[in-house]
Amino acid sequence: MESKISQFVVDQADWLILLAVLLPPAAMNELGVVAAERTIETPFGMVGPLALRRVPQGPSVWIMPYTGAATRTDPRATIYAAHVLGVRQIVAWDTVIALNPVLPRGQVAVMADYIDFTRGPGSFDGVPPSLPPDPEAPLRAVCPRLTGALRQALPFAAEIVYVGIDGPRRETAAEARIFRQWGADVVGQNMVPEAALAQEAGICFAGLMTVAELSAERSQTPPRGEVRASLEATLSLLPTMLSIASAETCDCLGTVAW
Repeated sequence: MESKISQFVVDQADWLILLAVLLPPAAMNELGVVAAERTIETPFGMVGPLALRRVPQGPSVWIMPYTGAATRTDPRATIYAAHVLGVRQIVAWDTVIALNPVLPRGQVAVMADYIDFTRGPGSFDGVPPSLPPDPEAPLRAVCPRLTGALRQALPFAAEIVYVGIDGPRRETAAEARIFRQWGADVVGQNMVPEAALAQEAGICFAGLMTVAELSAERSQTPPRGEVRASLEATLSLLPTMLSIASAETCDCLGTVAW
Protein backbone atom coordinates (compact mmCIF):
# COMPACT_ATOMS: atom_id res chain seq x y z
CA MET A 1 0.00 0.00 0.00
CA GLU A 2 2.79 2.44 0.90
CA SER A 3 4.53 2.06 -2.44
CA LYS A 4 1.33 2.58 -4.42
CA ILE A 5 0.46 5.71 -2.47
CA SER A 6 3.95 7.20 -2.73
CA GLN A 7 3.69 7.15 -6.54
CA PHE A 8 0.95 9.79 -6.64
CA VAL A 9 1.60 11.83 -3.51
CA VAL A 10 3.71 14.50 -5.18
CA ASP A 11 2.55 17.52 -3.21
CA GLN A 12 3.50 17.42 0.45
CA ALA A 13 2.18 19.34 3.43
CA ASP A 14 2.89 19.01 7.14
CA TRP A 15 -0.57 20.26 8.07
CA LEU A 16 -4.06 18.76 8.12
CA ILE A 17 -7.21 20.64 9.15
CA LEU A 18 -10.20 18.43 9.96
CA LEU A 19 -13.04 20.78 9.07
CA ALA A 20 -16.26 19.97 10.94
CA VAL A 21 -17.80 23.42 10.51
CA LEU A 22 -20.15 24.77 7.84
CA LEU A 23 -18.52 27.38 5.64
CA PRO A 24 -19.34 28.45 2.07
CA PRO A 25 -16.80 26.96 -0.38
CA ALA A 26 -15.59 30.42 -1.44
CA ALA A 27 -14.63 31.20 2.16
CA MET A 28 -11.96 28.51 2.06
CA ASN A 29 -9.95 30.68 -0.32
CA GLU A 30 -8.61 32.29 2.87
CA LEU A 31 -6.40 29.19 2.99
CA GLY A 32 -5.30 29.48 -0.63
CA VAL A 33 -6.30 27.85 -3.89
CA VAL A 34 -6.70 24.09 -4.30
CA ALA A 35 -3.45 22.64 -5.64
CA ALA A 36 -4.30 18.92 -5.45
CA GLU A 37 -6.91 16.44 -4.24
CA ARG A 38 -6.34 12.97 -2.79
CA THR A 39 -8.34 9.97 -1.60
CA ILE A 40 -6.33 7.57 0.53
CA GLU A 41 -6.92 3.85 1.03
CA THR A 42 -6.07 2.64 4.53
CA PRO A 43 -6.47 -0.64 6.47
CA PHE A 44 -9.44 1.03 8.20
CA GLY A 45 -11.27 2.29 5.12
CA MET A 46 -11.11 5.03 2.52
CA VAL A 47 -10.33 8.62 3.52
CA GLY A 48 -11.13 11.68 1.47
CA PRO A 49 -11.32 13.55 -0.64
CA LEU A 50 -8.69 15.78 0.90
CA ALA A 51 -7.80 19.08 -0.76
CA LEU A 52 -4.31 20.55 -0.65
CA ARG A 53 -4.39 24.32 -0.36
CA ARG A 54 -1.39 26.63 -0.58
CA VAL A 55 -1.76 29.27 2.11
CA PRO A 56 -0.63 32.74 0.94
CA GLN A 57 2.58 33.66 2.77
CA GLY A 58 2.41 30.42 4.72
CA PRO A 59 2.62 26.62 4.64
CA SER A 60 0.53 24.31 2.49
CA VAL A 61 -2.27 22.51 4.29
CA TRP A 62 -4.53 19.52 3.64
CA ILE A 63 -8.24 20.19 4.27
CA MET A 64 -10.62 17.33 5.00
CA PRO A 65 -14.38 17.82 5.53
CA TYR A 66 -15.21 15.94 8.70
CA THR A 67 -18.44 14.85 10.35
CA GLY A 68 -19.57 13.08 13.48
CA ALA A 69 -22.57 11.57 11.68
CA ALA A 70 -23.17 7.84 11.52
CA THR A 71 -21.26 7.72 8.23
CA ARG A 72 -18.16 9.36 9.69
CA THR A 73 -14.75 8.14 8.64
CA ASP A 74 -13.17 5.65 11.03
CA PRO A 75 -10.91 7.83 13.23
CA ARG A 76 -8.09 5.31 12.79
CA ALA A 77 -8.34 5.73 9.02
CA THR A 78 -8.15 9.52 9.39
CA ILE A 79 -4.93 9.44 11.40
CA TYR A 80 -3.43 6.67 9.26
CA ALA A 81 -4.10 8.70 6.10
CA ALA A 82 -2.49 11.73 7.73
CA HIS A 83 0.61 9.65 8.38
CA VAL A 84 0.70 8.42 4.76
CA LEU A 85 0.52 12.02 3.53
CA GLY A 86 3.43 13.03 5.74
CA VAL A 87 1.30 15.17 8.04
CA ARG A 88 3.00 16.10 11.31
CA GLN A 89 0.36 18.42 12.79
CA ILE A 90 -3.43 18.33 12.87
CA VAL A 91 -5.92 21.01 13.87
CA ALA A 92 -9.49 19.76 14.26
CA TRP A 93 -12.12 22.52 13.99
CA ASP A 94 -15.48 21.48 15.37
CA THR A 95 -18.85 23.13 15.99
CA VAL A 96 -19.82 22.23 19.54
CA ILE A 97 -22.65 22.38 22.05
CA ALA A 98 -22.06 24.58 25.10
CA LEU A 99 -22.53 22.96 28.51
CA ASN A 100 -20.94 25.82 30.42
CA PRO A 101 -23.58 28.55 30.89
CA VAL A 102 -21.05 31.35 30.28
CA LEU A 103 -20.37 30.15 26.72
CA PRO A 104 -22.72 31.81 24.17
CA ARG A 105 -23.31 30.88 20.54
CA GLY A 106 -20.39 32.00 18.43
CA GLN A 107 -17.83 31.67 21.23
CA VAL A 108 -14.44 30.45 19.98
CA ALA A 109 -12.53 28.00 22.15
CA VAL A 110 -9.44 25.81 22.16
CA MET A 111 -9.27 22.35 23.73
CA ALA A 112 -7.19 22.18 26.89
CA ASP A 113 -8.31 18.66 27.79
CA TYR A 114 -10.99 16.14 26.88
CA ILE A 115 -13.21 13.33 28.14
CA ASP A 116 -13.76 10.35 25.85
CA PHE A 117 -17.41 9.21 26.08
CA THR A 118 -17.30 7.48 22.67
CA ARG A 119 -17.46 3.77 21.99
CA GLY A 120 -15.01 3.80 19.09
CA PRO A 121 -11.44 2.46 19.04
CA GLY A 122 -9.16 4.74 21.03
CA SER A 123 -5.92 3.04 19.98
CA PHE A 124 -4.32 1.36 16.98
CA ASP A 125 -2.78 -1.51 18.92
CA GLY A 126 -3.36 -0.87 22.60
CA VAL A 127 0.06 0.66 23.23
CA PRO A 128 -0.12 3.55 25.70
CA PRO A 129 1.05 6.96 24.44
CA SER A 130 4.64 8.01 24.94
CA LEU A 131 5.56 9.78 28.13
CA PRO A 132 6.68 13.39 27.84
CA PRO A 133 10.43 14.07 28.06
CA ASP A 134 10.02 15.00 31.74
CA PRO A 135 8.86 11.77 33.44
CA GLU A 136 7.35 13.81 36.28
CA ALA A 137 5.19 15.90 33.93
CA PRO A 138 1.56 14.91 33.31
CA LEU A 139 0.54 13.20 30.08
CA ARG A 140 -0.54 15.65 27.42
CA ALA A 141 -4.06 15.63 26.02
CA VAL A 142 -3.12 17.95 23.15
CA CYS A 143 0.05 19.41 21.65
CA PRO A 144 1.07 22.45 23.75
CA ARG A 145 2.80 24.13 20.80
CA LEU A 146 -0.22 24.02 18.49
CA THR A 147 -2.60 24.92 21.31
CA GLY A 148 -0.41 27.86 22.24
CA ALA A 149 -0.34 29.02 18.61
CA LEU A 150 -4.14 28.91 18.49
CA ARG A 151 -4.39 30.97 21.68
CA GLN A 152 -1.90 33.51 20.33
CA ALA A 153 -3.68 33.89 16.99
CA LEU A 154 -7.15 33.87 18.63
CA PRO A 155 -6.72 35.83 21.90
CA PHE A 156 -10.51 35.93 22.36
CA ALA A 157 -10.73 32.10 22.52
CA ALA A 158 -11.65 30.34 25.77
CA GLU A 159 -9.77 27.28 27.04
CA ILE A 160 -12.20 24.47 27.64
CA VAL A 161 -12.67 20.77 28.44
CA TYR A 162 -14.30 18.87 25.56
CA VAL A 163 -16.40 15.73 25.99
CA GLY A 164 -16.57 13.56 22.88
CA ILE A 165 -19.73 11.56 22.20
CA ASP A 166 -20.93 9.36 19.35
CA GLY A 167 -23.19 11.06 16.82
CA PRO A 168 -25.45 11.81 15.26
CA ARG A 169 -27.87 12.22 18.17
CA ARG A 170 -27.86 15.13 20.60
CA GLU A 171 -27.14 14.76 24.30
CA THR A 172 -30.09 14.44 26.69
CA ALA A 173 -30.69 16.98 29.45
CA ALA A 174 -29.62 14.40 32.03
CA GLU A 175 -26.40 13.68 30.12
CA ALA A 176 -25.68 17.40 29.86
CA ARG A 177 -25.97 17.77 33.62
CA ILE A 178 -23.65 14.79 34.17
CA PHE A 179 -21.06 16.08 31.69
CA ARG A 180 -21.04 19.46 33.39
CA GLN A 181 -20.55 17.81 36.79
CA TRP A 182 -17.55 16.00 35.32
CA GLY A 183 -16.00 19.35 34.45
CA ALA A 184 -16.77 19.42 30.71
CA ASP A 185 -17.54 22.75 29.04
CA VAL A 186 -18.72 21.58 25.60
CA VAL A 187 -19.98 18.48 23.79
CA GLY A 188 -18.69 17.49 20.35
CA GLN A 189 -18.36 14.56 17.95
CA ASN A 190 -15.22 15.16 15.88
CA MET A 191 -12.12 15.33 18.10
CA VAL A 192 -12.23 12.19 20.20
CA PRO A 193 -10.73 9.60 19.83
CA GLU A 194 -8.79 11.39 17.06
CA ALA A 195 -6.72 13.28 19.65
CA ALA A 196 -5.56 10.07 21.34
CA LEU A 197 -4.87 8.32 18.02
CA ALA A 198 -2.78 11.26 16.80
CA GLN A 199 -0.78 11.19 20.01
CA GLU A 200 -0.17 7.46 19.59
CA ALA A 201 1.02 8.08 16.02
CA GLY A 202 3.34 10.92 17.02
CA ILE A 203 1.33 13.61 15.22
CA CYS A 204 0.79 16.94 16.96
CA PHE A 205 -2.92 17.60 17.56
CA ALA A 206 -4.91 20.63 18.70
CA GLY A 207 -8.63 21.31 18.93
CA LEU A 208 -10.39 24.48 17.80
CA MET A 209 -14.11 24.98 18.48
CA THR A 210 -16.97 27.29 17.68
CA VAL A 211 -20.07 27.09 19.88
CA ALA A 212 -23.08 26.53 17.62
CA GLU A 213 -25.74 25.30 20.05
CA LEU A 214 -26.67 25.35 23.74
CA SER A 215 -26.98 22.12 25.72
CA ALA A 216 -30.30 20.34 26.08
CA GLU A 217 -31.15 21.58 29.58
CA ARG A 218 -30.40 25.27 28.83
CA SER A 219 -32.92 27.85 27.64
CA GLN A 220 -32.71 27.96 23.84
CA THR A 221 -32.37 31.51 22.52
CA PRO A 222 -32.87 32.10 18.78
CA PRO A 223 -29.67 32.44 16.72
CA ARG A 224 -28.83 35.90 15.37
CA GLY A 225 -26.07 35.13 12.90
CA GLU A 226 -23.36 35.10 15.55
CA VAL A 227 -22.12 31.62 14.60
CA ARG A 228 -21.47 32.44 10.95
CA ALA A 229 -19.77 35.73 11.87
CA SER A 230 -17.56 33.88 14.35
CA LEU A 231 -16.65 31.19 11.81
CA GLU A 232 -15.62 33.74 9.21
CA ALA A 233 -13.55 35.75 11.72
CA THR A 234 -11.79 32.61 12.93
CA LEU A 235 -11.06 31.40 9.40
CA SER A 236 -9.41 34.71 8.54
CA LEU A 237 -6.96 34.21 11.41
CA LEU A 238 -6.02 30.58 10.69
CA PRO A 239 -3.10 31.53 8.38
CA THR A 240 -1.66 33.53 11.30
CA MET A 241 -1.89 30.47 13.53
CA LEU A 242 -0.20 28.29 10.90
CA SER A 243 2.68 30.75 10.61
CA ILE A 244 3.12 31.03 14.40
CA ALA A 245 3.13 27.26 14.92
CA SER A 246 5.41 26.58 11.94
CA ALA A 247 8.11 28.79 13.46
CA GLU A 248 8.41 26.55 16.52
CA THR A 249 9.16 22.91 17.28
CA CYS A 250 7.94 20.45 19.90
CA ASP A 251 8.64 16.95 21.17
CA CYS A 252 5.36 15.12 20.56
CA LEU A 253 6.40 11.49 20.21
CA GLY A 254 4.46 8.44 19.09
CA THR A 255 4.56 4.69 19.60
CA VAL A 256 3.09 3.29 16.36
CA ALA A 257 5.68 1.56 14.16
CA TRP A 258 4.36 1.89 10.58
